[in-house]
Amino acid sequence: MSNIGHPRFSDAEMARRFQAAAALMDEKGLDGLLIFGHAANRRHYQADVHYFAQFAPFNESYLFLPRNGAPVLWTMAHNHHQNAMELTSIADTRDAPRMPGPGAAIVAEFKHRGLTKGLLGVSGPVFYTEMDAIRAGLPELAMVNMTGAMKRLRSRKSGEELARQRKAAEGCDAVLTALRDAIRPGVEERELHIAAEMAAWNSGCEPAFLYLNSTSTAESDSCVPNQLWSRRKIQPGDVINTELTVSYGMYASQTLRPFFVGEPSRAYEKLYAVTKSVYDGLVGVIRAGATLGELYEVGKQIGACGLTTVDGLAHGFGVDLLPPRLPHLLKAPENPDEKLEAGTTLVIQPNPCTLDRKSGMQLGDMGFITAEGFEIAHRYPAEVTRL
Repeated sequence: MSNIGHPRFSDAEMARRFQAAAALMDEKGLDGLLIFGHAANRRHYQADVHYFAQFAPFNESYLFLPRNGAPVLWTMAHNHHQNAMELTSIADTRDAPRMPGPGAAIVAEFKHRGLTKGLLGVSGPVFYTEMDAIRAGLPELAMVNMTGAMKRLRSRKSGEELARQRKAAEGCDAVLTALRDAIRPGVEERELHIAAEMAAWNSGCEPAFLYLNSTSTAESDSCVPNQLWSRRKIQPGDVINTELTVSYGMYASQTLRPFFVGEPSRAYEKLYAVTKSVYDGLVGVIRAGATLGELYEVGKQIGACGLTTVDGLAHGFGVDLLPPRLPHLLKAPENPDEKLEAGTTLVIQPNPCTLDRKSGMQLGDMGFITAEGFEIAHRYPAEVTRL
């Protein structure tokens, strides 16, 4: 099979990742890492597997990285296994049975390698049935949760990873331009989703998701983009909120943009003013070395205006959500002194809404954290689009 359309990382980049995993195992005294992935949330829960295998299965998967020796990838659907072997960079890729489950195959491999004692790092929300089987088959093997450590490892991006996210950001801009051209009275929300997916594909990227809601600014009954789109038709006086993610080679960028169709109500003009003020404040304070507490202080403006939120203020990004994260509902971060790092990507997304959750707006972007500041990845104007 040809791999045209499936971008690959360089050998040097992949070697860097395996060396980072080996250093992590040395640091924690691990004899190996067992990484679990599953296909929920658009395969983003395969992120740890993809990081080492350059492949994200559409069903459950297990990747074993031993401290010494070659890795093994198990995939869980017979008819998907052939494609997995053609696309992954893991030479030893096996078809694991769904019944009774892959636990027995994993236990057999560990015993073959003599890994019946020691310490195994486990990453990901492993299904309890498989974890029970592994523990029963290897009662003397201790295990430790490495899910958070793996996310931290992936948070620090290489130049090749950042290049993919820049490409994904171009795809986001193409989708926003397509939405600007498609939004008009009489168009259904569902039609906008179709236009967005086509624009993402035509940009050379892959659509991940578009969340969207539309409501009258004069009689608002919706405050946040919805995951499932309705057949509601756009009307003059509407506000449309969008949360958009586009990927390139699984690496994603995210942007959030509101649209006004005609003249909005005064209440929504005030709501937008708060949204834009917090967005600009975050852009101004973000830099390598800035703390989560500093970002939280900017976001407190939302509560001071008598508003609340329905989502987090900011989060790291890559294939999936990554550290650091600022919680929703204006809660102070548990680690306010945590510092932002250069070479990581962050999505800011102020999302003020009324206390009854009937009115709200979102404005956000992914950007690159540098020593000098916050480099926004997107070119589409960071403001409400007035149509």
